[in-house]
Amino acid sequence: MAEFGRRQYYTTSISSGAETSDRMKWLVCGAVAIALIAGSFLSYKMLYQPADPLLKHESFAEKLERHASREELWQNYPSLDERTIPIVFGDKIYKIPRNYLVDLDRSSADPKETTFEIYVLLPNLEPRTANNAARFAKGPFYGGYGDQVNARIRGGQKELDWSERRLLWNRRCQEKGSGVFLMVESGYQLCEADSDLFLKDTPEGPLVFACEKVTIKSPDCTIADLTGAGWGVLTLGFSRKYVYQADEIRKRFRSLLDSFAED
Repeated sequence: MAEFGRRQYYTTSISSGAETSDRMKWLVCGAVAIALIAGSFLSYKMLYQPADPLLKHESFAEKLERHASREELWQNYPSLDERTIPIVFGDKIYKIPRNYLVDLDRSSADPKETTFEIYVLLPNLEPRTANNAARFAKGPFYGGYGDQVNARIRGGQKELDWSERRLLWNRRCQEKGSGVFLMVESGYQLCEADSDLFLKDTPEGPLVFACEKVTIKSPDCTIADLTGAGWGVLTLGFSRKYVYQADEIRKRFRSLLDSFAED
Protein backbone atom coordinates (compact mmCIF):
# COMPACT_ATOMS: atom_id res chain seq x y z
CA MET A 1 0.00 0.00 0.00
CA ALA A 2 1.40 3.33 -0.99
CA GLU A 3 2.21 5.64 1.84
CA PHE A 4 0.34 8.92 2.02
CA GLY A 5 2.44 11.84 0.82
CA ARG A 6 5.09 9.71 -0.84
CA ARG A 7 5.56 10.49 -4.55
CA GLN A 8 4.46 7.63 -6.76
CA TYR A 9 6.10 6.91 -10.11
CA TYR A 10 4.24 5.52 -13.11
CA THR A 11 5.50 4.44 -16.47
CA THR A 12 4.29 6.75 -19.26
CA SER A 13 4.19 6.00 -22.94
CA ILE A 14 5.73 8.59 -25.25
CA SER A 15 4.66 8.41 -28.91
CA SER A 16 7.39 8.02 -31.42
CA GLY A 17 7.97 10.63 -34.13
CA ALA A 18 6.55 8.28 -36.77
CA GLU A 19 3.30 7.78 -34.84
CA THR A 20 2.90 11.55 -34.38
CA SER A 21 3.47 12.14 -38.08
CA ASP A 22 0.84 9.55 -39.03
CA ARG A 23 -1.67 11.08 -36.64
CA MET A 24 -1.12 14.56 -38.11
CA LYS A 25 -1.64 13.17 -41.60
CA TRP A 26 -4.98 11.68 -40.56
CA LEU A 27 -6.06 14.96 -38.96
CA VAL A 28 -5.11 16.97 -42.05
CA CYS A 29 -6.87 14.52 -44.37
CA GLY A 30 -9.99 14.64 -42.20
CA ALA A 31 -10.05 18.44 -42.22
CA VAL A 32 -9.64 18.51 -46.00
CA ALA A 33 -12.46 15.99 -46.44
CA ILE A 34 -14.79 18.04 -44.23
CA ALA A 35 -13.95 21.21 -46.17
CA LEU A 36 -14.65 19.46 -49.49
CA ILE A 37 -18.00 18.14 -48.26
CA ALA A 38 -19.02 21.58 -46.95
CA GLY A 39 -17.97 23.22 -50.21
CA SER A 40 -19.93 20.69 -52.24
CA PHE A 41 -23.03 21.29 -50.13
CA LEU A 42 -22.81 25.06 -50.55
CA SER A 43 -22.28 24.68 -54.29
CA TYR A 44 -25.33 22.42 -54.49
CA LYS A 45 -27.41 24.97 -52.59
CA MET A 46 -26.29 27.76 -54.89
CA LEU A 47 -26.70 25.85 -58.15
CA TYR A 48 -29.80 23.77 -57.50
CA GLN A 49 -31.90 25.79 -55.07
CA PRO A 50 -35.01 26.94 -56.97
CA ALA A 51 -34.92 30.61 -57.97
CA ASP A 52 -37.62 32.88 -56.60
CA PRO A 53 -40.13 33.26 -59.48
CA LEU A 54 -40.84 36.82 -58.34
CA LEU A 55 -37.31 37.77 -59.38
CA LYS A 56 -37.20 35.70 -62.57
CA HIS A 57 -40.62 35.96 -64.20
CA GLU A 58 -41.51 37.71 -67.44
CA SER A 59 -42.77 41.26 -67.48
CA PHE A 60 -46.44 41.91 -68.25
CA ALA A 61 -45.44 43.39 -71.62
CA GLU A 62 -43.48 40.24 -72.50
CA LYS A 63 -46.48 38.08 -71.64
CA LEU A 64 -48.73 40.21 -73.84
CA GLU A 65 -46.23 40.00 -76.69
CA ARG A 66 -46.31 36.21 -76.69
CA HIS A 67 -50.13 36.18 -76.28
CA ALA A 68 -50.11 34.62 -72.81
CA SER A 69 -53.35 33.22 -71.43
CA ARG A 70 -55.56 35.24 -69.10
CA GLU A 71 -54.48 33.01 -66.21
CA GLU A 72 -50.82 33.78 -66.89
CA LEU A 73 -51.49 37.51 -67.13
CA TRP A 74 -53.14 37.43 -63.70
CA GLN A 75 -50.51 35.18 -62.16
CA ASN A 76 -48.75 36.47 -59.07
CA TYR A 77 -46.01 35.12 -56.83
CA PRO A 78 -46.94 35.10 -53.13
CA SER A 79 -44.54 33.81 -50.49
CA LEU A 80 -44.25 33.30 -46.73
CA ASP A 81 -40.56 34.26 -46.86
CA GLU A 82 -39.76 37.31 -44.71
CA ARG A 83 -36.37 38.22 -46.19
CA THR A 84 -36.26 41.74 -47.60
CA ILE A 85 -36.17 42.53 -51.32
CA PRO A 86 -34.48 45.83 -52.26
CA ILE A 87 -36.45 47.80 -54.87
CA VAL A 88 -35.28 51.08 -56.39
CA PHE A 89 -38.27 53.18 -57.44
CA GLY A 90 -38.32 56.88 -58.27
CA ASP A 91 -36.14 58.64 -55.72
CA LYS A 92 -36.60 55.91 -53.10
CA ILE A 93 -34.97 52.60 -52.22
CA TYR A 94 -37.48 50.28 -50.57
CA LYS A 95 -36.57 47.17 -48.59
CA ILE A 96 -39.79 45.18 -48.58
CA PRO A 97 -40.26 41.81 -46.85
CA ARG A 98 -40.91 39.14 -49.46
CA ASN A 99 -44.22 38.07 -47.89
CA TYR A 100 -45.72 41.47 -48.75
CA LEU A 101 -44.79 41.23 -52.43
CA VAL A 102 -46.66 39.31 -55.13
CA ASP A 103 -45.25 40.88 -58.30
CA LEU A 104 -42.16 42.79 -59.39
CA ASP A 105 -41.31 44.05 -62.86
CA ARG A 106 -37.97 45.79 -63.18
CA SER A 107 -37.17 44.65 -66.70
CA SER A 108 -36.04 48.18 -67.48
CA ALA A 109 -32.77 49.51 -66.06
CA ASP A 110 -34.58 52.78 -65.33
CA PRO A 111 -35.99 52.72 -61.75
CA LYS A 112 -38.75 55.07 -62.92
CA GLU A 113 -40.13 52.19 -65.00
CA THR A 114 -40.26 49.67 -62.14
CA THR A 115 -43.64 48.30 -61.07
CA PHE A 116 -44.40 46.15 -58.04
CA GLU A 117 -47.45 44.86 -56.19
CA ILE A 118 -48.18 44.33 -52.51
CA TYR A 119 -51.12 42.41 -51.01
CA VAL A 120 -52.15 42.89 -47.39
CA LEU A 121 -55.19 42.15 -45.25
CA LEU A 122 -57.47 44.64 -43.55
CA PRO A 123 -57.85 45.99 -40.97
CA ASN A 124 -54.18 45.91 -39.91
CA LEU A 125 -52.52 45.62 -43.35
CA GLU A 126 -51.08 42.22 -42.44
CA PRO A 127 -48.73 40.45 -44.88
CA ARG A 128 -49.13 36.80 -45.81
CA THR A 129 -48.29 34.33 -43.03
CA ALA A 130 -48.90 30.64 -42.47
CA ASN A 131 -51.84 31.55 -40.22
CA ASN A 132 -53.67 33.88 -42.62
CA ALA A 133 -52.66 32.65 -46.10
CA ALA A 134 -56.09 31.11 -46.71
CA ARG A 135 -57.75 34.53 -46.31
CA PHE A 136 -55.95 36.01 -49.30
CA ALA A 137 -57.98 36.16 -52.50
CA LYS A 138 -56.72 34.67 -55.73
CA GLY A 139 -56.69 36.40 -59.11
CA PRO A 140 -58.54 37.19 -61.25
CA PHE A 141 -60.71 37.98 -58.18
CA TYR A 142 -64.08 36.97 -59.58
CA GLY A 143 -65.18 36.42 -55.99
CA GLY A 144 -64.07 39.89 -54.91
CA TYR A 145 -61.23 41.07 -52.71
CA GLY A 146 -62.70 40.07 -49.36
CA ASP A 147 -60.50 41.70 -46.70
CA GLN A 148 -57.58 42.08 -49.06
CA VAL A 149 -56.01 45.30 -50.34
CA ASN A 150 -54.24 45.04 -53.69
CA ALA A 151 -51.64 47.78 -54.02
CA ARG A 152 -49.87 48.40 -57.31
CA ILE A 153 -46.98 50.88 -57.39
CA ARG A 154 -46.58 51.64 -61.06
CA GLY A 155 -43.76 53.54 -62.74
CA GLY A 156 -43.66 54.92 -66.24
CA GLN A 157 -45.60 58.12 -65.54
CA LYS A 158 -45.50 61.26 -63.45
CA GLU A 159 -47.31 61.60 -60.15
CA LEU A 160 -50.94 62.67 -60.25
CA ASP A 161 -51.98 66.30 -60.24
CA TRP A 162 -54.79 66.61 -57.69
CA SER A 163 -56.33 69.72 -59.24
CA GLU A 164 -56.53 67.99 -62.63
CA ARG A 165 -57.86 64.86 -60.98
CA ARG A 166 -60.73 66.74 -59.34
CA LEU A 167 -61.62 68.52 -62.60
CA LEU A 168 -61.68 65.13 -64.34
CA TRP A 169 -64.04 63.76 -61.67
CA ASN A 170 -66.38 66.74 -62.01
CA ARG A 171 -66.41 66.37 -65.81
CA ARG A 172 -67.07 62.64 -65.59
CA CYS A 173 -69.94 63.31 -63.19
CA GLN A 174 -71.39 65.86 -65.62
CA GLU A 175 -70.99 63.76 -68.75
CA LYS A 176 -71.78 60.26 -67.48
CA GLY A 177 -73.73 60.76 -64.30
CA SER A 178 -76.19 62.82 -62.31
CA GLY A 179 -74.09 65.96 -62.70
CA VAL A 180 -73.79 66.63 -58.98
CA PHE A 181 -71.95 65.22 -55.97
CA LEU A 182 -74.24 64.67 -52.99
CA MET A 183 -73.09 64.28 -49.39
CA VAL A 184 -73.58 60.70 -48.19
CA GLU A 185 -71.77 59.94 -44.92
CA SER A 186 -68.48 60.38 -43.06
CA GLY A 187 -67.63 63.42 -45.18
CA TYR A 188 -67.83 61.51 -48.48
CA GLN A 189 -69.71 62.82 -51.52
CA LEU A 190 -71.17 60.58 -54.21
CA CYS A 191 -72.02 61.08 -57.87
CA GLU A 192 -73.84 58.18 -59.51
CA ALA A 193 -72.37 57.77 -62.98
CA ASP A 194 -71.10 54.84 -65.09
CA SER A 195 -69.39 53.90 -61.82
CA ASP A 196 -70.09 55.39 -58.41
CA LEU A 197 -67.73 58.35 -58.09
CA PHE A 198 -66.65 59.36 -54.59
CA LEU A 199 -65.03 62.56 -53.42
CA LYS A 200 -63.74 63.64 -50.02
CA ASP A 201 -61.81 66.77 -49.09
CA THR A 202 -58.84 65.97 -46.83
CA PRO A 203 -55.89 67.98 -45.46
CA GLU A 204 -53.64 66.16 -47.97
CA GLY A 205 -55.86 67.14 -50.90
CA PRO A 206 -59.04 65.82 -52.50
CA LEU A 207 -59.55 62.07 -52.32
CA VAL A 208 -61.28 60.89 -55.49
CA PHE A 209 -62.01 57.27 -56.28
CA ALA A 210 -64.52 55.03 -58.02
CA CYS A 211 -66.46 51.97 -56.92
CA GLU A 212 -68.36 49.39 -58.90
CA LYS A 213 -72.13 49.49 -58.54
CA VAL A 214 -73.67 47.62 -55.61
CA THR A 215 -75.73 45.69 -58.16
CA ILE A 216 -72.54 43.88 -59.21
CA LYS A 217 -71.59 40.76 -57.29
CA SER A 218 -68.68 41.51 -54.93
CA PRO A 219 -68.11 45.13 -56.04
CA ASP A 220 -64.74 46.73 -55.42
CA CYS A 221 -63.27 50.23 -55.22
CA THR A 222 -60.13 51.70 -56.75
CA ILE A 223 -58.06 54.66 -55.54
CA ALA A 224 -55.27 56.26 -57.58
CA ASP A 225 -52.87 58.14 -55.31
CA LEU A 226 -49.36 59.57 -54.99
CA THR A 227 -46.56 57.07 -54.35
CA GLY A 228 -44.48 59.32 -52.11
CA ALA A 229 -41.43 58.59 -54.28
CA GLY A 230 -41.80 61.64 -56.50
CA TRP A 231 -42.84 59.48 -59.44
CA GLY A 232 -45.47 57.01 -60.60
CA VAL A 233 -48.93 56.11 -59.35
CA LEU A 234 -50.12 54.09 -56.37
CA THR A 235 -53.34 52.18 -57.10
CA LEU A 236 -55.29 50.59 -54.24
CA GLY A 237 -58.04 48.05 -54.85
CA PHE A 238 -60.35 46.83 -52.07
CA SER A 239 -63.88 45.62 -51.42
CA ARG A 240 -66.69 48.16 -51.50
CA LYS A 241 -67.70 47.13 -48.00
CA TYR A 242 -64.77 49.33 -46.88
CA VAL A 243 -65.88 52.33 -48.98
CA TYR A 244 -66.20 54.75 -46.05
CA GLN A 245 -62.79 53.73 -44.76
CA ALA A 246 -61.11 54.60 -48.06
CA ASP A 247 -59.25 57.63 -46.71
CA GLU A 248 -57.95 55.66 -43.73
CA ILE A 249 -56.86 52.78 -45.98
CA ARG A 250 -55.00 55.21 -48.23
CA LYS A 251 -53.21 56.94 -45.34
CA ARG A 252 -52.26 53.73 -43.59
CA PHE A 253 -50.94 52.09 -46.74
CA ARG A 254 -48.88 55.16 -47.62
CA SER A 255 -47.44 55.03 -44.10
CA LEU A 256 -46.65 51.33 -44.54
CA LEU A 257 -44.92 51.95 -47.86
CA ASP A 258 -42.91 54.83 -46.39
CA SER A 259 -41.78 52.55 -43.55
CA PHE A 260 -40.01 50.33 -46.10
CA ALA A 261 -38.00 53.23 -47.55
CA GLU A 262 -34.38 53.72 -46.56
CA ASP A 263 -33.64 56.93 -44.69
